[in-house]
Amino acid sequence: MLSLPEGNPVKDAGLAMAKRIGACQQVEHQIVVDTNTIYTHPHLEEVRVDMAGFKVESRPVELVTSVGSCIGICLYDSIRKCGGLAHIMLPQSSLGLQEPLPGKYADTAVDALVKGIREITKSENRLSAKIAGGANMFASTLANGLDIGAKNIRATKEALERHRIRLISEDVGGSHGRRISFNLASGIIIVRLHNGEIRKL
Repeated sequence: MLSLPEGNPVKDAGLAMAKRIGACQQVEHQIVVDTNTIYTHPHLEEVRVDMAGFKVESRPVELVTSVGSCIGICLYDSIRKCGGLAHIMLPQSSLGLQEPLPGKYADTAVDALVKGIREITKSENRLSAKIAGGANMFASTLANGLDIGAKNIRATKEALERHRIRLISEDVGGSHGRRISFNLASGIIIVRLHNGEIRKL
C-alpha cells in the first residue's frame, strides 16, 4: 500500500474531503448541524417577519423570525416552491377582539397563510407544515398555570388539523428562545436556539 508523507498536498486534500464526507454523513443522524457549510444559501435575500406578522413568498428567499413562547409556523408547497411564515403570539383571535393582526393568533394565522399561498398556487392540497417555538421562558408561569407556549403549540396544531395540513416536523417547548430561518428554495428550516444549538427541520 502506497504511503504518502505528511504535508503532501494530495494527502491533505484527501483527508479534507474525507472529513467533509464524514460530516455530511453524520448530519443525517444528528440534530446539531453545521448549517454554514451545508444548508444555508449565501445568496438568498433575507425577509424578516415581525411579531404578530406573516409573509407569503414565491421567490427563493429566506423568511426569518425570532420566537420565545411564540410559534413560528411555516407552510410550504414543495412543487411550486412557495411558502409562508407567521409569528404567532397567542392561541385564539377571540383574545384580541377586533384587532386586525391575523398573524398574531394561531387560528387566524393559518387561515391567512393558506389564503396567501392559495392565491399564488391555486391549490392548498400540497401544503405541509413545520413549527418551532412555544418555549416556557419563565419558570414562574408554570407554577401559575400560565404556560402560554404550550397553549400556542396546541392551538397551532388544532388550526392545522382544521385545514387538514400535515405537520411534518417540529421543534417546540423547552426554555430557550429560537431564531427561525425558512429557506424557500429548499424548504429547509434552520432553528438556532439561544443556548447555541442548531437544528434542522
